[in-house]
Amino acid sequence: MNTQQLSLADSPPMLIPLSFFALAPIAIVAAGAVLLVAGSEALTTRWAPSTLGLTHIATLGLLTSVMLGALYQMIAVVVGSPVPWPRAAHLVLLLFVIGAAGLCLGLALVSDGIMLVAVASLVLGLLIFVVPVGLALARSQSWDATVFGISAALASLLGVMVIGAWMAIGLAGAGLPGARGLWSQAHLSIALLGWVGGLIAAVSWQVLPMFYLVPNAPPSLKWAIQIGAALAGLLPASILLIDRLALLPEAGTLSLQTLVLLAALPGALAIWIAHPVQALLSLKGRRRKRVDGSLLFWQAGLVGGLLTALLAAAAFWHSSPQLDLLFGWFALWGWAGMIMHGMLTRIVPFVYWLSRCAPLVGRVRVRSVRKLLPDAWTRRGFAIHLASLGLGAAAILSGWAVLARLTGLSLVIVGLWLGRSLLHVVRQPPELPAR
Repeated sequence: MNTQQLSLADSPPMLIPLSFFALAPIAIVAAGAVLLVAGSEALTTRWAPSTLGLTHIATLGLLTSVMLGALYQMIAVVVGSPVPWPRAAHLVLLLFVIGAAGLCLGLALVSDGIMLVAVASLVLGLLIFVVPVGLALARSQSWDATVFGISAALASLLGVMVIGAWMAIGLAGAGLPGARGLWSQAHLSIALLGWVGGLIAAVSWQVLPMFYLVPNAPPSLKWAIQIGAALAGLLPASILLIDRLALLPEAGTLSLQTLVLLAALPGALAIWIAHPVQALLSLKGRRRKRVDGSLLFWQAGLVGGLLTALLAAAAFWHSSPQLDLLFGWFALWGWAGMIMHGMLTRIVPFVYWLSRCAPLVGRVRVRSVRKLLPDAWTRRGFAIHLASLGLGAAAILSGWAVLARLTGLSLVIVGLWLGRSLLHVVRQPPELPAR
């Protein structure tokens, strides 16, 4: 499948993807507020309640919200199979917001009641999302690396949901399903590599050629990367199943946890090394040499993926809370968060133009996609995002509360700036003023 085969006429109503995208700046501001209140307490150990709350604000409020909205758009446009029952997306959004906000609050406050309500809401919302999206994928007329990658990422999302819900119910008093470290490691690996990484890679095969005119990656490399991401979802889940069924009673918790890490290795190599290297080389050979703000986000995010791989290796060989936190910080904010932020500055104008401007082409003068959001705004957003990344790393390494709160303040600024930028896009009239 290539960009010439995009089914633009099958796009969902603009409100559906944009309503999910609107959660991203809110989540970034919320994450900043947590750091402003908690200070260095949230950047000391991955098990602190404030750290767990902060982590899930990033994974659910920022990353997953953007990915759900992008899937509603991408499935229709790239796969050419519109997601059925589109109005159900509004119910998905409502349940997702209640569930994500409740889970983050429940984890931060260690509240069993809030957590149980949040889990029920999240599971129901994600199931209402997965069923129609899965049907749309099943109706696809082609089966290339993009469609396979999206399908595998969706399966990983289901795995993340089941494991996360089981652990949350366990923390709320029902008893954990197994050793917390083991299940947490599997949950993390499937979420980052199978769900987030698998979808970023699958979407990039279409987005990078479309927006930046890069050469298409070799099909064999696409498939290898997507299979690696799929294995990162499948293998850790299989080890949890082995643990639950006690098929290897002689294996200790630590050995199983190490096995989960090794099972995630194919995905880590594919998503944090092979994909960034391939994408960076493709961007270097792009036909359009103009460097805009969103390209800077992509380049920085891909480099962030390589740094995440190094930090993951360092955390594996040297047990250290600081390395664990640095790994998480770069994975969520320097890799995935950076790419998501940059993509919003391109996808939101594109979705708005497709819905509001494209129907008027040939009848009146309409705004171009590029003119909907000034590039200078995107570059400023990139600068403050990069500054917040550096501040966060310094706060983790130093343990200084003042740096942690400065990081929180910078996140609030990033979120407000992103929100202002996206609002600017949708408030513009599609027609250009008369000459």
